[in-house]
Amino acid sequence: MNSGWSRRDLAVLAAGFLVALSLRVLFLAALSDRYDLESFRIVAGIVQRGGDVFRETGRYNYSPVWAYVLGGLGRVARALGTSLDRVVTSLLLAADAATALLIVRIVRGRGETPARALFAALLFFANPVSVLTSSRLAMFDNVSILFLLASVASLSRDPARKKRAVAAMTASLLVKHVTWFHPLLLPRRREPRVSLPAALVPYAVFAASFIPFWRSWERIRTQVFAYQSLGEPYGTEALRFLPFMPQWGTTALCAAAGLGAAAWIWVREVEFGRACLLLFLVVLIFVPGIAVYYFVWPIALGALYPGIGYAVYTAVVTLFLIHSPDALGLELSHLPGWSGPWWAAVFWLLWEIRSGSRRVSEAGASRGLVATH
Repeated sequence: MNSGWSRRDLAVLAAGFLVALSLRVLFLAALSDRYDLESFRIVAGIVQRGGDVFRETGRYNYSPVWAYVLGGLGRVARALGTSLDRVVTSLLLAADAATALLIVRIVRGRGETPARALFAALLFFANPVSVLTSSRLAMFDNVSILFLLASVASLSRDPARKKRAVAAMTASLLVKHVTWFHPLLLPRRREPRVSLPAALVPYAVFAASFIPFWRSWERIRTQVFAYQSLGEPYGTEALRFLPFMPQWGTTALCAAAGLGAAAWIWVREVEFGRACLLLFLVVLIFVPGIAVYYFVWPIALGALYPGIGYAVYTAVVTLFLIHSPDALGLELSHLPGWSGPWWAAVFWLLWEIRSGSRRVSEAGASRGLVATH
């Protein structure tokens, strides 16, 4: 079929989305109180009375934008007669649904069939890591990733929409700066290329968002810029115990890895969406401190480029979340600990690099063949 559609395709895809949505709703319905949800309630209360979230609580580690969002959601909850928790988690579900639609748009923009685009969206929406992070852990990393996907979609469908791509990247950074290094990918060598000054706009806006709270700079420096999450036995954490490693050593290592990866991507002919995926994997490998919901970062982008690396990472992280007391907490033997997701990220990154080298070689061979004829 020219359209790529068939009744069987539609039935399978519809069933997959229905199952995924049902699982998400079931987790939301059974949502229990969590540390982060309590933090959201504290922050919403501070914003609603006009307070300073950085001065009044040590449980806020982001730009002021998410705090204002929480304040607004608190008012919506009161108007609807429901809890802030329900409104926040409904927003997270809506964000994942919007991300799935963006995945369809990006894949269709590459000229692939509607069925293939829907399958990519289902790979994300039904991914257990995404389901558990948004609907069980109730963390909002997916909102930042939604805007990152919007930036990718802007450049994928229309290279002239560079301003939209920069605006979406700015929103991603403001919601939660898990995409801290990603604006550096905009001024890459491959077209569509964004100018360096434009690529620095997200950082300028992020910094400017703290200006109204400048009197709390010391708290902002500690809670936002020096924040290192949890010290679990993951990745580079063991390096902190080396006698020659300063306290800030793993942070410096992560910064060097992120900048080095961005520079490497600059000089390679890497598609923008795939470049964002590679950078997320590098950051996950070198991040100085970890939380279980960090593992959702590459999932949406991975659905755009599925393969063995994506499958292995999804399987290992899902098994880890089943075992983790922060997620499902099922006491089953032989499930992976913190090292499992780290090695899965390493494997995925190496697989992507290997696959990328093969694509470059095949493209070079094709160009050479055309030139000889």
